[in-house]
Amino acid sequence: MSVALLVGAGLVWLGLLFGAALLGERRPQLLQRHWGLIYSLSLAVYCTSWTFYGTVTQAARSGWWLPPTFVGTILLYVFGIGLLMKLVKLAQAHRATSLADFIATRLGKSSSLAAVITLIAVLGVLPYIALQLKAVAMSFGLLTRGNAVDAPAWQDSALYVALAMALFAILFGARSASATEHNRGLVLAMAVESLLKLAAMLALGVYVSTNFDISTPPTPAADGASGFPALIVLGVLAMFTLPHQFHVGVVECREQNHLRSARWLFPLYMLLIALPVLPIAAAGSAVLAPLGVPSDLYVLALPLSGGDSGFALLAFLGGLSAATGMVILSTLALSLMIGNHWLAPLLLRGSWGARAGRNLRGSVLLQRRLIILAVVLLAWIYSRAIAGSEALADIGALSFSALATLAPALGFAIWRPQTPPRAVLWGLLAGFALWCWVLLLPSLVEGFGAASVWLREGPFGIALLAPDSVLGLGEWSRTARALVLSLLGGSAVTWLLAQRGESRAQAAMRPTAGLDRRTLGEVAGRFLSEARLAALLPLGEDDSRVDLAAEARIESELATVLGAASARLLLDAARRAHGRDLDTVAAIVGEASDALRFNQRLLEAALENMAQGISVVDAELRLVAWNGVYQRLFGFSDTELQVGVPVAELVRHNLQRGLVGAVDIAREVDKRIAHMRAGTPYVTERRFPDGRIVEIRGNPMPGGGFVATFTDVTDFRRAEAALKQINETLEQRVAERTAEYRAARAEAERANQAKSRFLAAISHDLAQPLNAAHLFTHALQQRSSDPVLRDSLGQIDAALSSAETLLSGLLDVSRLDAGGLVPKIEDFALDPLLQGLASEFSLMAQDKGLRLRAARTRLWVRTDPNLLRRVLQNFLSNAVRYAQSGSVLLGARRRGGHIEIGVYDQGPGIAPEHQRLIFEEFRRLDRGGQGLGLGLSIAERIARLLELPLKLSSQPQRGTCFAVVALRAQPRAGTSESPPPAARPSLRARVMVVDNDPGVLAGMQALLSGWGCEVLALTEPSSIRAALLSAPPDLLLFDYHLDGDLTGIELRRRLGEAAATIPCAIITADHSEAVRAEVAEAGCWLLHKPLKPLALRSLMTRLLAG
Repeated sequence: MSVALLVGAGLVWLGLLFGAALLGERRPQLLQRHWGLIYSLSLAVYCTSWTFYGTVTQAARSGWWLPPTFVGTILLYVFGIGLLMKLVKLAQAHRATSLADFIATRLGKSSSLAAVITLIAVLGVLPYIALQLKAVAMSFGLLTRGNAVDAPAWQDSALYVALAMALFAILFGARSASATEHNRGLVLAMAVESLLKLAAMLALGVYVSTNFDISTPPTPAADGASGFPALIVLGVLAMFTLPHQFHVGVVECREQNHLRSARWLFPLYMLLIALPVLPIAAAGSAVLAPLGVPSDLYVLALPLSGGDSGFALLAFLGGLSAATGMVILSTLALSLMIGNHWLAPLLLRGSWGARAGRNLRGSVLLQRRLIILAVVLLAWIYSRAIAGSEALADIGALSFSALATLAPALGFAIWRPQTPPRAVLWGLLAGFALWCWVLLLPSLVEGFGAASVWLREGPFGIALLAPDSVLGLGEWSRTARALVLSLLGGSAVTWLLAQRGESRAQAAMRPTAGLDRRTLGEVAGRFLSEARLAALLPLGEDDSRVDLAAEARIESELATVLGAASARLLLDAARRAHGRDLDTVAAIVGEASDALRFNQRLLEAALENMAQGISVVDAELRLVAWNGVYQRLFGFSDTELQVGVPVAELVRHNLQRGLVGAVDIAREVDKRIAHMRAGTPYVTERRFPDGRIVEIRGNPMPGGGFVATFTDVTDFRRAEAALKQINETLEQRVAERTAEYRAARAEAERANQAKSRFLAAISHDLAQPLNAAHLFTHALQQRSSDPVLRDSLGQIDAALSSAETLLSGLLDVSRLDAGGLVPKIEDFALDPLLQGLASEFSLMAQDKGLRLRAARTRLWVRTDPNLLRRVLQNFLSNAVRYAQSGSVLLGARRRGGHIEIGVYDQGPGIAPEHQRLIFEEFRRLDRGGQGLGLGLSIAERIARLLELPLKLSSQPQRGTCFAVVALRAQPRAGTSESPPPAARPSLRARVMVVDNDPGVLAGMQALLSGWGCEVLALTEPSSIRAALLSAPPDLLLFDYHLDGDLTGIELRRRLGEAAATIPCAIITADHSEAVRAEVAEAGCWLLHKPLKPLALRSLMTRLLAG
């Protein structure tokens, strides 16, 4: 892989981190709601390049999938969250900036103790930083086929990576002299870095699992897991003693609720990033170990062995990301500790002490930046020195165990802060010395190849003192021995010395007498006002002693200006009467005062440039800050607004001016003061007598007191009222338009109903003459033997059929447009419907020489049977009209949970370009036959109403299939599964025909007589009953609309039992669903006018056959 690609990818990644940090700095409120998640992710800076490379070595040695240090950390966050929250609470209370600062502050503010803790932290962290640089150099060398060990210093990739990391830490970690300010940009960058290395590790795990054999776990070494208990303990202690982990986990913790989120998120993160470790170790042991590839490089070498340079690059970026976060935070934490506890005490006694009144913040920042650069370069030099000698896992364990020697001091700081700092100091030195003897010294001896016999036999042959078998612990691992002995030794020395010197130390720390009045006044008078000092300093002679209680009150007051530590240092220097120390302290305090005045001026400028009025009161509810907007808003004079004025007086002043109307002033003042003391946030609005509206928001401050903002919202409320009025007007207009729409819709519905009634009437009136003409024509055609006359009669019959079809189609379209067709869904057997349609169209097909057949079926469907019948009628009519020869098949087949019902013909077919057009209204292809092109359009609209899809398949000159797909239903219990056999009926029967139109009646008589039937044509109800009783007919054909609002169904009902047993067909021009339902309920059959003789004959054939 080319160097340019690696460098470019690394720069892009560092640029992404830089962008994330810049975003967090410039837009701090952007991710405010999700800061708990960001904080939890930033804790994963714990997962360094040791996690990315060294844990694979641990897995290869031991066969464990979860690194032991991870086990300890997970146990701490799951079960020890109370300890973590206590540590964060204490650190926030003491405003601790580092691990050394916290321990020293809790244990008497001892600068010597802080310096020793810093020394141990530097010695412990430098190898860990070097580990990160070594890992980057190893991975870079493997990918570029270079040799990082033998390369000159200026060609060492780790040097440039180290400088880039140092630059990042300087830019985003050392921007402010105040180390207690939360660095949002840095924390966000660490969260982004954590996401990248997690994604890279999981992607590599998936890649290895799918491309390599991981079924055989790595063979553990004989002592591969011997030090695991110690490493688990180190995983617990690392969260407290690693400087960078203390910084991100404690110093950067803004709220304790964030720890509750991290309690589950951080362990989950560690479990996820550890999942691929064992598969990578297994694949590497099987593929790379026989080739001599170090296990630290399995993560990179596996993708390279498979020829996947993309995954190799991803592994490199993951390792680079893991190293970057740790180096940045570690160098930042060490720069704070070295600057505050090594250099600052020396400089305060030298050049800084002589710069009274000068601003030294720039010097502090420059010092920290130089320290960052120096630490990174020292770590790089160390990484060059150990290159090629130790595994990454060994270096990580060495650093962890060195820093673990700080754990006893941290424990005493948390639970026994009264322990003398000197005792803790000697305990630290003892524990660190034991660690050096048991672990560091053997590692150095073996690393430099020196004689190591005495490591097992001991100095002067004393085996109990041998580093590898000290106190008979030869069976333990070196890490376990060093950890246990350093912790026990350090704790024991501290405890013993504390027991001996605690009482004397406390007596020495407790002053026996106060300062004299003159000295205390001179010291405190530099920072307190004369009035405040006079109130605190007791009256008396200048050289008289001040009692300790008064001195404590003055020290507490000084702490509000300087801080508790500086106040104690100032008074201790005065008590020792050491002029130089006092001048040094005064210089420090002077610098703090300058910073305080600068911050005060900055705050005043910010307040004055705000659009809202602001007032701030302290815990005693006295005014401490305000701005000009507040003063102008309430009309206060300069004399009325003074620092220290009770806020009750200001409230009373406003009430007396009548700003809130006529109220009980005393009661209102007490109520508002009680509200502020309760510390309850509130939002309210006040309308002043001059018409102004002011929004007031109050919020309590963490340390007591209240902040209130006052915003003039008069213009906003006026605009809101105007908008509300416009909205109400708009709503009124909408209501009016809605009423007009409803009236228009009602009118349209009435018109539609009138149209429906008109169509029903006109259809009946039109159908009657057409029906009579059709019947007469058919009768004449049967009786005439003259071919020319029969041909003319055929043409007349075709024209009448065309008119009937036109009328029927127009009525269907009208009902569809009016929404008059309402489906009535039910389950029904399909076979009777298909056989009835086949019988209805069979005579028409015979006349054209076509073979029409309906395939028998036992299937049931769920839809509206009448509307489905109408669709299939249009399909059959279309097939019979246009097919010139061959056969027509009506059948059904299963399609999963649906039934496809189709009409298949062997007609001329339909070209593909016309298949979408034929469903349009009045669309006919240029062919023979009659029709207006409404049938298929009506079928398509009815199918759409039933929500049934239509299907069309056709090939020119071969035939066409129209089909509709309905939902399949289950047969009802008790129904016959086998369709009834077809019968061969005879039309020689007695038929009673009742109609109020003489023309129709005569036509029916002529038609039926031609078919060989005996016809009883009647119009009067009295003659009907007599004829029925004298000679009962075989079939009844009744018109629906008779005279006197009498219907054919009602007539049949009046005729009683004599007519109930005779098959009856109702003939009508009314196509409404109501008529159809009434006929079906009466048990009759329905035929529509104009009546098709062939349809009539088909129905008569079926009824007489039954």
